[in-house]
Amino acid sequence: MLVRDDVRALRASAATAWSETMGDATSCALAKDGRSHPAGKFHEGRTAALGELLRALPADASGPGIAALAASLADVWGARPVPGGGSRDWESYRAGGVDALRAVATS
Repeated sequence: MLVRDDVRALRASAATAWSETMGDATSCALAKDGRSHPAGKFHEGRTAALGELLRALPADASGPGIAALAASLADVWGARPVPGGGSRDWESYRAGGVDALRAVATS
């Protein structure tokens, strides 16, 4: 059964993938110099969405409660307007968040 620590581990994995994808550059630095990095933004979105899920979870949440909240947040993330006029980086950010939340919702 899915528990809060599982979500915490998924978030750590997403953060690791984000870090490995970005190397020694930050998302903010890449955005400022105009370079696009959708893979990095995808993992950043995963990390952010799972962090949002963790903050929203009650301490004793497990199984169906976690899945239901993740599904609800995935709907919220999917309906949010994309900042920056819908740039491909921000589309990737949102897609990463929705992907991560849907994966939790179906586990």
